[in-house]
Amino acid sequence: MNIGLIIGILILIFDFAISIWNSYNAGKIATYRKGLGTLVFFLGGFLPVSYVIATVITFILAYLGYISSSTTVFILSFDFLFFGLAIIMWGVIATTLSIVATVKGRSWTAGIITVYNAFATIADAWEYITGFLSAWKNVRRAIDSSDFSVIDVIAILAISLGIGYIISYVAYKEGIKSESGYYTSRQFF
Repeated sequence: MNIGLIIGILILIFDFAISIWNSYNAGKIATYRKGLGTLVFFLGGFLPVSYVIATVITFILAYLGYISSSTTVFILSFDFLFFGLAIIMWGVIATTLSIVATVKGRSWTAGIITVYNAFATIADAWEYITGFLSAWKNVRRAIDSSDFSVIDVIAILAISLGIGYIISYVAYKEGIKSESGYYTSRQFF
């Protein structure tokens, strides 16, 4: 097995786990700030989970030969362009929230998370900027290819968004339940 493939799989697993955690935390946030909780859910949970699922489905279908190479290239490049931008926006929000937590809580662990979020956001933005033109050209070439299938693209993205929504929404609701239960039980003590 290729070391690059193993690293890619590990990154997808890590992204998936972090996105579920973000959805769960969005539910906790939504109990006291609905708008912020929704924003965290959408950018930090739902879209990244959908991105991971779209990538996994695309690789599996391409490996099994069910979709063409141009359709595969289109989906992966589109994922990079669309979801990459959403992840950068989420990174800016996460870094800002971490800065607020660090300043208000005066916690060194929050400070470490803030530094990590800042560097990760800068690295994501750099990767997005340097890869944007290449991904855009890949999208254009894939569309112009004779074996490109719009129906396959729509089906894969619809399935990925649907599964991504269900998974992230369940985690979001669990976050709401855990926070609501916390405050309810605390009121009695």
